[in-house]
Amino acid sequence: MRRKRFPNEAEWLSFFETEPDEGFERDMPIEYQDLTFRFENQEERFVITMSLEMKEFYLKIVRKVDAKASGIYDFKTVGRVDIKKDRQGEKELLLILDDDRHRFITSIEITFLPSFCLMVKEHFSGE
Repeated sequence: MRRKRFPNEAEWLSFFETEPDEGFERDMPIEYQDLTFRFENQEERFVITMSLEMKEFYLKIVRKVDAKASGIYDFKTVGRVDIKKDRQGEKELLLILDDDRHRFITSIEITFLPSFCLMVKEHFSGE
């Protein structure tokens, strides 16, 4: 059985606990849409824009205290996204960047709740 590359619509809606910005089409598979989700934790606001069929994932983090960006991440080779945690007070994603790579892949663990943390790891692909 082949592993799915991206969460489905219900899983994304559960994870973000909100619908994406305008342009969301319920009749079209979510991986073929350009979607923007906005949500927050206690200290930061997040904007996530995804174009999963194009393998793109963009994340902007803005501190609530002074409205300044504390991070902007723009990934162009996302081959898979897994929701690692989707519980009340715990939200975590895993991005696998393996498109157009031969010897190494990159994993990116993003924790949004309870507090923001981003961990980048490079792994030998074994090829």
